[in-house]
Amino acid sequence: MKVLVTYYSQSGNTEKIAKAICEEAAKASDAALKKLEELTPDMVAEYDCIFMGSPLHSGSLAAPVKKCLGVLKATSGQQMAGFITHMAPAYPDQDMEAFATPMKAACKEKGIEFKGCFDCQGFLAESMHVPVQNKLKMDDNQWAEMVKQMTGHPNQEDVDNAKAFVKALFA
Repeated sequence: MKVLVTYYSQSGNTEKIAKAICEEAAKASDAALKKLEELTPDMVAEYDCIFMGSPLHSGSLAAPVKKCLGVLKATSGQQMAGFITHMAPAYPDQDMEAFATPMKAACKEKGIEFKGCFDCQGFLAESMHVPVQNKLKMDDNQWAEMVKQMTGHPNQEDVDNAKAFVKALFA
């Protein structure tokens, strides 16, 4: 089985999880790791299984990921799983479903089997702290607590959980 692990990452969080997913997938298949911007729709069509990663931007997949989903080619027998990084310590299950909706819709439209989505906390880029704090209307103490919670993520536990997600898909 040929596996593609592709991702869009600005701060390194999603890239770190992509590398862990690729490392685990390589144990059971021929796996390749590529940044989203390196791909063409024809290249993606060559793989049996795609892991596609995105950070959340304002509660949605990053725009380049949405664009990629829109130009995927229909490929019979192909599978896709998503992975998402975000700044919040946890999202309720119903929110996770909403975040994966663009992936599910693209898969349905293209005849690709959607296999699920992994998510974990990451650390918000410093340049985004003030705008996000303002958007969330947090005072300095609340924001300091939020920063404390996201510091160090994705950590080893997050990496291990990403690998466990891959193992479960290939079981």
